[in-house]
Amino acid sequence: MSAPPAAETVPDQPVLPGAHRERACLVTLGGHLFAVDVREAREVVMLEPLTMVPGAPAPLLGVANLRGSVLAVVEPRPLLGLPARPLGPGVPALVIAAGDLQAAIPIDRVVGLDWFEAPLPLDGVDRPGAAFAAGVVPHAGDHAPLLDAGRLLQALRAPWSPPTPEARP
Repeated sequence: MSAPPAAETVPDQPVLPGAHRERACLVTLGGHLFAVDVREAREVVMLEPLTMVPGAPAPLLGVANLRGSVLAVVEPRPLLGLPARPLGPGVPALVIAAGDLQAAIPIDRVVGLDWFEAPLPLDGVDRPGAAFAAGVVPHAGDHAPLLDAGRLLQALRAPWSPPTPEARP
């Protein structure tokens, strides 16, 4: 019986510059810079008048028609430690998604897209949105909290979600 063939070794492959970098969509909310991973940012839309939902909890501002689909428009500012702002037609909104949750959040403006290696730790960062940040992303001499879209969407949805079996008396 012969010995099994030796495992082949693959020579080190060159690493392309930027191959391990990630990208964030940078926006402002209440004058503060925030980042959202592009894998969770779907698009930027200009909001038309919303359809109000009677009896909806405070985070739900209404729903919008996005190419034939109903899209929830939610107000994240109070959760992020910022004052809510009035909403009018033509306001830009960032559509974010995580898992089966998707919603539009009104923003002040889009700053742009930026590359980053990995989120930096939140150590010592006391700024709006830190509770929903997965770290911070450096941008033009500043640091933007990298919002965790899944955690933010779950928190925005919580007021109208039915209690889980563990939470029932």
